[in-house]
Amino acid sequence: MNLLIKRLSKLVMAVIALLIITVIILLSVIDPNDYKVDIQNQIKKSINRELLINGDIGWTFYPQLGFSSGQIELNNPTGFNRQHLIKIESAAIALNVMPLLKGEIKLGKLTLNGLAVNLITNKDGKSNFDNMMPSEAKTEKEEQQVQDKQIKSKDNFFALDKAELAGIEINNTIIEIQDLQLGSNSKIEFNSIKLGRFVLGEKTDLSIITDFVINELKGHIELQSKLTITPDFSSVQLNKFNLKTALTGKALPNGKISSLIKSNISYNLNNGETNINNLLFMVDKLQLKGKLKLQTGDKTKVRFTLLGDHWDLSHYLNSSSSEKQATQATEQTTTKQEPNLSFLHSLDVQGTLTIAAIKTNKVQIGKTDLTLIIDNGKAQIKPLTSQLYDGLLTINGWVDDAQGKNRYKTAVKLKGVQLKPMLDDLAKIDLLSGTTSFNFFATGQGLTSSKIKENLLADGDFKLLDGELHGVNIPQKMRILKAKLTAKPAPTEDNIKKTDFASLTGQFEIEKGVVNNRKLLMLSPVMRLDGSGLINILKESLNYKLCITPLSKSDAETSYSDLSGLTIPLLIQGPFTDPKFSLDTDGVLKEQLKAKAKNLQKKAKAEFKKQQETLQGKSKEELSDEAKKLKEKMQKELKKLFG
Repeated sequence: MNLLIKRLSKLVMAVIALLIITVIILLSVIDPNDYKVDIQNQIKKSINRELLINGDIGWTFYPQLGFSSGQIELNNPTGFNRQHLIKIESAAIALNVMPLLKGEIKLGKLTLNGLAVNLITNKDGKSNFDNMMPSEAKTEKEEQQVQDKQIKSKDNFFALDKAELAGIEINNTIIEIQDLQLGSNSKIEFNSIKLGRFVLGEKTDLSIITDFVINELKGHIELQSKLTITPDFSSVQLNKFNLKTALTGKALPNGKISSLIKSNISYNLNNGETNINNLLFMVDKLQLKGKLKLQTGDKTKVRFTLLGDHWDLSHYLNSSSSEKQATQATEQTTTKQEPNLSFLHSLDVQGTLTIAAIKTNKVQIGKTDLTLIIDNGKAQIKPLTSQLYDGLLTINGWVDDAQGKNRYKTAVKLKGVQLKPMLDDLAKIDLLSGTTSFNFFATGQGLTSSKIKENLLADGDFKLLDGELHGVNIPQKMRILKAKLTAKPAPTEDNIKKTDFASLTGQFEIEKGVVNNRKLLMLSPVMRLDGSGLINILKESLNYKLCITPLSKSDAETSYSDLSGLTIPLLIQGPFTDPKFSLDTDGVLKEQLKAKAKNLQKKAKAEFKKQQETLQGKSKEELSDEAKKLKEKMQKELKKLFG
């Protein structure tokens, strides 16, 4: 037994010595730098980008046998404002020697230090990731040769499809993202990124837990997923993808936002198609579920079906005064600068979005359904429907790049909407109430706020039923008018400033920022109100000239019956938020008194002429008595008229 142990010990020592000698010979004979040019040429052929390995590739002995390199650069094509697409300050990878004897490649950890990535989209829409494909197309013969080599490689001693990587560690990463079309530029800094044991065709634990900085925005990321890359590198799968982020910064609503993304993601490298299934996307308490498919090419093709729950956006609309000032400054800038919609030509989008409910600080919207289509430079909503204040809002419309002219067309319909709470929530306007139907058709050119107001051409109509006109009590004004006309005491005024009506209908046109309400008619049991008016959108003001006719076209017997036939002018003027009502009852009273005085004068003349005819031939004493009687009668009539 002892002899056997000694012999086995000698055998083990001999094997170890042989391995040491083999490694020494390997290190002495093989120079990794002999393959630098081959590596660079192969990368150039494979992805049509120039690779530079600066410095020497050397052997490493501690803590494991492996390779290390100096700076590595993958350059951009000409025409981009950064020289490098990817730049690595140093790289190292360990190599396990023992598995090599069995024809297995088991690599240790790959370490990258100082990784810099530049993602650039030029003003013409070209990206530095475009055309990353073999620089020369292979002929059918060459393709067959590649397939033959792949088949033969299965019998090779080293099986590349069984290669194993212990892990990846990337330190001090900076990713810069530029979109020169939108004028945006941001940087993302990662302290470290780690990948677990990796084998082609097998699930690999991917874990990224790191902090990053984008300008003044700080964030924390935790990513967990099962990564699978097929042996032929044709597809990448991220199953059980789970990404948590926490962002902090002054630019964020209330200074912070947290998010969660869960999904199963697959990417096909052959056709550029990405499928995102079983998607759960949450921002704080806002939730979105569904599926999404993207495919890159001459056009980016997007298909989606998304479902949101109850969204309360109030949290994101509460901003500090400084943030409001920044928002106002942004709005002023966008008011003058026409948006560039040329990017629509690069999109092919079809999808549906349903949100159960939307709430802000003021406005509440029920279930909303949206169908979006983008094709040939035109973005269309076909349609958008929302449950709105007990009614329904429907919007159909499109916006077209139109070679930079930005044309649009829209049709808006409201049906059964309660107007007062909607106006109050939207703009604090307390003017009208009732159940409304509204039709609006508009076309225009230009998408800045000023151009929309100035260039909008539109027409429409509306109908309001069982409503109230707020700000004036017309029946009360009519009671005061009647009291003056009948020389009776004025009724006590109440504090109710509103006028009930059965219906309010109208038609309008919009041109050059002015709404011409060319026909307005309001009917109630006691009056008719009609006329026209102008709404200046640019100045946000009203100017209406209306007429009130008590009991017009009505056989109803009311306390206003004896006012029938009068026409009372009503003016509505002033800003949207505080319009002023002017009911000219004094003017009507003066006109009535003038008319009565004129009639009395005619009556007096007629009476005087009659008296002259009857008094012919009478004595002076008789004439004097008749004159006194006539004078007394006229005084009584005048006293009755003027009180």
